[in-house]
Amino acid sequence: MSDSTQDFVTPVHMQSGAWWATSHGNARRTALGATAVVVLLAMISWLIWVSPSDNIVRSAVTEVTGVDPSINVSSLKADRSALLDQLVSAKKQLAESKAALADVQQQAWTSEGQLTAAQAKLTSAESALAQAQSAADAGQEAGSGSGAAGIAAGGRGAGSGAPGGSGSGGTGSNGSTGGGATGPVTVQTPSLASIIDPESRYFGLFTDQAPFNWATYDAQEAAVGSEANMVGYFQGFDQEFRADAVRSSWSRGKLPVLTWESQPIKAGNNESEQPDYSLKKIIDGSFDSYLTTYADDIVANGMPLGLRFDHEMNGTWYPWSTDYGNSKGAVNGNGPQDFVKAWQHVHDLFEREGANDLVAWVWAPTRVDRLATGKTGGSNHTTQEFLASLYPGADYVDIVGMSGYYRPPYDDKSKPTFDSTFGATLKQIRAIAPGKNILLAEIGASETGGSSDPTATSEKAQWFDSLFTALADPANADIIGFSYFDLVATTVVDGVRSTNDWRLTSRSDSLAAFTAGITRRDVGFDLQPSP
Repeated sequence: MSDSTQDFVTPVHMQSGAWWATSHGNARRTALGATAVVVLLAMISWLIWVSPSDNIVRSAVTEVTGVDPSINVSSLKADRSALLDQLVSAKKQLAESKAALADVQQQAWTSEGQLTAAQAKLTSAESALAQAQSAADAGQEAGSGSGAAGIAAGGRGAGSGAPGGSGSGGTGSNGSTGGGATGPVTVQTPSLASIIDPESRYFGLFTDQAPFNWATYDAQEAAVGSEANMVGYFQGFDQEFRADAVRSSWSRGKLPVLTWESQPIKAGNNESEQPDYSLKKIIDGSFDSYLTTYADDIVANGMPLGLRFDHEMNGTWYPWSTDYGNSKGAVNGNGPQDFVKAWQHVHDLFEREGANDLVAWVWAPTRVDRLATGKTGGSNHTTQEFLASLYPGADYVDIVGMSGYYRPPYDDKSKPTFDSTFGATLKQIRAIAPGKNILLAEIGASETGGSSDPTATSEKAQWFDSLFTALADPANADIIGFSYFDLVATTVVDGVRSTNDWRLTSRSDSLAAFTAGITRRDVGFDLQPSP
């Protein structure tokens, strides 16, 4: 047995007090103290939460924890939910407003068209009334022995053969009132001869809705700074003559030039096979009833217009084309001479109805240097002989012209110049129809192609510079103007689909080049500045 003294430690669980106090008395005191501390901390926390937001303690807590005790999370969630509801409601109201605006705009366009048509009918009625009144006055003066001295140029002036008498206001050309008593004011139009051989050149625009709605047309005029004096538009063989379009154009002092296509208006420019609209059906009289009504409506309207009938006939993409320029053969069952026969048939019918006194017939092929060469067994569309086979003759055409675009697909021959775009075709046209005035009836330059440097002068701007320089050349004095295709369009050329921005406003430098050109004093345009 060992003599050393040993100390034993009583295990905690065997001690008589709590684990944190060695006796029952100490345990009770410690418990009371702890309880007091907890109560004190709870009171301090309560005071912090109910105290003002600028409380020092609250600020210290916020700075240490990054959380502002004053923020009520439930309140924030409620506010966020309310804001989201307001956002959804606002978006819904915006969508409804946009839809309502579109409806109002469509109604406005429709109402404008109806108003124009009603005004045209009213003007016709007033003109007829004025003419009847003038005839009655003339008969009355003849019966009373009034002298001829009261007749003045352009209408009846004041004064008659009888002392103290007064003459009545008569009518001048195109139904306009002459001097003397007041009468209805009608739209003034020039003679057909002056349209065919104008004193100043034409600047025309094709826009999305003119002459039925002028909003886009007016905007482009404002951008250019000059008022155009011609407007181009399209109609198909499934549409009636629109007298309101012609009257609306002349009311603004613009020559209406209708591109009249022997196909439905909604047909694309690549739907060449349309048996119901073959040239043979025009020739055999299948459309005579429609054509006669159309001609009669032109006569009834009494206002002249340009008529570009079945344009770009030397191409291969319309149902009035003659052949594909390859081994595929004829287009739409048409024969080699059918285009000329169809044109002459329509022209002769108009002549019988008296409509040709109001129509300037425009024969306008497309540029010849981009057509089928006939290397695959067909006819060569690029030759002068082929183009000449489509010319109806000098007695059937008033103005010759062409379509010409600077557009993709580009090749080594593509240059942003007048001669590159128009030169080859103009040479053939002048040889086929010598002495005829030329209208560049549909032209445009794409904003694509050329330099990839966005800061470089665009090729479109260069093309405009070349266009107006060429128009100033006396060698092109027979060109009486052009009509610009001011649209964005997607087409397929040589199997390549491309979307081209033809608009004058496509780039600032392009617009600047056009604006500078159209206001040159040596190019023959007599245009008013736009409002």
